[in-house]
Amino acid sequence: MTSFGVVALWIARVVALSVLFVCGVYFFFPAQRIESEIMRALETQRFSITPGLHKTFLPGLGWERPVISSDKGALARCDRLRLHPCLLPLLSGRFVLNATALLGEGRLDADYGVTGKQALKLHIQGLGLGDIPFFKTVLGARAGGTLWSEGSFTRGAKGLNGELKLEVQHLELSGVKLGAFPLPDVVNLHSQGMVRVTDDKARLESFTLQGDAVYMRLSGNLPIGPTAVNAPLDLVLEIMPKPAFLDSQKLVFLMLSKFMVSPGVYRVPVRGTLLAPEIL
Repeated sequence: MTSFGVVALWIARVVALSVLFVCGVYFFFPAQRIESEIMRALETQRFSITPGLHKTFLPGLGWERPVISSDKGALARCDRLRLHPCLLPLLSGRFVLNATALLGEGRLDADYGVTGKQALKLHIQGLGLGDIPFFKTVLGARAGGTLWSEGSFTRGAKGLNGELKLEVQHLELSGVKLGAFPLPDVVNLHSQGMVRVTDDKARLESFTLQGDAVYMRLSGNLPIGPTAVNAPLDLVLEIMPKPAFLDSQKLVFLMLSKFMVSPGVYRVPVRGTLLAPEIL
């Protein structure tokens, strides 16, 4: 056999093995088990997802225009959601699921390690906040701006460890009400911050919201885990308005006057839960 024939035979064997490998993953992919685990996790948080999923041509699961809801209403949606195993980690004995969600011009990619030390890698690009129902459903607010986020988490002896970076360009919020207290309407803010997780404890580290007329900073402890949505919040929102901004929203700041710690500085405690935040 010529050298060309040897190379051709070698390539054919590689292709055949690759096809067999993909077919094996497709036929033995535990779609029903993964679906039941997803539904169980959602039900634990009292969430639901509609419509139902379907098995994709390549090994994996898919949803078309899914909506995640609570008893309050819709919380999140996307145009398309895909979930499939990452093939390369399987060769080393690791089971990693990749999730891809598309919403408008935004995209979310996440790798969830079912086994192994690496628990989660996440990247969000160009996600429009106005397309996320959470703000209207939970806060009764109109939102705008574009979200970018990136994070990585590993499993340790005491739980998860890692960090998630957040950035919002041209943030706009209006009509926000936490319990009995409204928050000022804001436009064209640049916001950035980080969620740091250490041994299964999460903290929002100085998420800043900065504009020409106002500066705000949100920080504190965040709940994580299977009961996160029902666990208590422990956050503080600091608001430092310029005189013209304060004067333009006198009624709002009059209601927040009990939280003024010095002239032009408000320190507002945010309690409640993720789905029912309130100012106490």
